[in-house]
Order: sequence, then C-alpha cells, then structure tokens
Amino acid sequence: MVPDIDRAWRRGIRPEPPIPVSDWADRHHILPSTWAEPGRWRSDRTPYLRPVMDALSTASPYERVVLMKGAQTGGSEAALNWLGYIIQNAPGIAMLVMPSLDMVRRNPTVRIDPLVEATPALRELVAATRSRDAGNSLFRKPFPGGQLVMTGANSAVGLRSTPVRYLFLDEVDGYPGDADGEGDPVDLAIQRTALRPSGGGARSTWSPRPR
Repeated sequence: MVPDIDRAWRRGIRPEPPIPVSDWADRHHILPSTWAEPGRWRSDRTPYLRPVMDALSTASPYERVVLMKGAQTGGSEAALNWLGYIIQNAPGIAMLVMPSLDMVRRNPTVRIDPLVEATPALRELVAATRSRDAGNSLFRKPFPGGQLVMTGANSAVGLRSTPVRYLFLDEVDGYPGDADGEGDPVDLAIQRTALRPSGGGARSTWSPRPR
C-alpha cells in the first residue's frame, strides 16, 4: 500500500512534460488494426494537423482552438491524440460534448475504447469498459489525476454537471439551438471551464466544425 501511495504522490507533483501533442502522438498513439492505416500514428501523413494539435498543448498560449474541416481529413484522430496526451501527460477533468446523447452512447466503443486498447501508454491508465470498476461507464472514463466526462448538447443536466479543465466540442453545427430550455449548449459548456479551481493550469477548447 505504501509504495502505491508513494507512486501516486510522486505522479501528482511531477511537472507536466513540455512536449507538444503531435510529439506525444508520434511516440505513443497506435491505430487499431481495423483502421484504414493501422499501426503507429505519423503526423507527417497529415502535416496540416500538426499546428492544430500543438496549439492544444498545455504550453500553448492559445485558450481556444476552432477547426473547420472537410470530411475524413483526420480531425477525429487529432482529437484522440489530444485526449491521449491529456490522460498521460496533463491529467485533469475533460468534457466531450457531442450533438446528442445517442451519439455519446456510440462513441466510446467506436473511438475511445479502440484508442485505449491499442495504445499501451493508455491501456495501463484507463480501465476497460467491461471492467467491474463501476466508475468506468459509457459517459465517464476515469484515469489517474482526472477523467473524461461525455455528454450530449441536448442535455442541460450534463452540460452543467461539473467544472472542467479541458473542453472538446465535437460537430458543433449539429448542436440544438437550445438545451432543455436553458440556453445555447456551447455557452453552457464553456461556463464549465470558468468554474475550474484556481491553479488548474491552462484550458484548451477544441471545436471541430464540419464544412
């Protein structure tokens, strides 16, 4: 028990590695065998995504990053690179907002779980969904120092549930104009970042918008 406490304590005070997201991805991200190009991620295959990913690094001066892109250009994988970077190098509470709760229910098995299962650096940090760990569910993925909370833009309850350090708004053009009568879901989600504890570090907001 004491060695476990010591490791947790040392991890908690360790400075966040000052590496950009693209470097983390090139070192660690493994694409599953079911992907079109399985194997190790290579940022030089999509060089236009490198500055976008690096702007999301904790050392970046940017607070908000907005991406307008075409279909099938790698934006989703770049977002997964950012998520993996957060889990291993800069843990904190991260919120992923998709257009609807139905999309959130499908997302873990299609995107999040394959990322974790194929990438050794993440597999040891995030319990499998099929684990008996009740904390790991379709809407929440805990990891040391933080967790990923997933909700739909049509759920006002989910959008005002917790303060977050990182916010990922996915497919914003598909959001409803109003969430359960409580206002613009984008505004509701951004308010979660304003309530983070002081000293929580820089926040990054990624808002992919399909063309």
